[in-house]
Amino acid sequence: MSSHVAEARLEGEPDRPRIRACWTYTLTGVLLSLGAPLGALAIRILGGVSDIPAELSEHRFFYQYELIGSSLVFGLAGWLVGRRADRYRSGRDLYRDLAEHDDLTALANARAFAAHQRRAAEHSARYREPLSLLLLDVDQLKAINDTLGHKAGGAALVRVAEVLNECKREDDLAARWGGDEFALLMCGADVVAARRQAESIVERLRTRPLRVGTRERPISVTIGISTSVGGNARDLFDRADRALYAGKAAGRNCVVSDAD
Repeated sequence: MSSHVAEARLEGEPDRPRIRACWTYTLTGVLLSLGAPLGALAIRILGGVSDIPAELSEHRFFYQYELIGSSLVFGLAGWLVGRRADRYRSGRDLYRDLAEHDDLTALANARAFAAHQRRAAEHSARYREPLSLLLLDVDQLKAINDTLGHKAGGAALVRVAEVLNECKREDDLAARWGGDEFALLMCGADVVAARRQAESIVERLRTRPLRVGTRERPISVTIGISTSVGGNARDLFDRADRALYAGKAAGRNCVVSDAD
């Protein structure tokens, strides 16, 4: 599987810097180690020692030994536990990313996209903000596979994913919906903004043909757009899907909105 999948994050979920658990646990262990000399001093006080400065001065090497020794032991134990926790967290994040992202393009996969779209639709309904969905179908992908090979077909899908990432806004979510279909969810975007984005994608692909050896093959997509304010996710998708098929029926390599 592609190594970059492990580094991908769904848009809208910032990759916050983390302090490694091994250092957090080490510091915690060192702080806990203070209990050894303090406990020893408390026992001496309970035993009748009243002059604490004199006690510390007379037995300073003992208390220093207690502090240094317990710091090393507790600090090392904390580091070992934290290192194990870091490994567990890295493995958890890796499997989460593999479950949420498409292996070929590193975009969100259909399952992650559907969950994000449901949340976005709920937000749109609550705050009465527009929500736009773009469904993209790569034109004649089968012909690319048949004439140039499946490796070229995969390269075409990667090229579309690259253009989606270049064109989308920071808060938009791009996904490979499946096969030769992609999706782009635009929160807060009305139909005008969605159409402008779709046309930008079509135009950029037009200027970025696929090169396979000495051969050059243009890549184009058909895009269906739907926009709603407070609508449900299923209806938004169905309307974008109908617009997409209308575009394919009209000859492909075009943008069609459900508002047309």
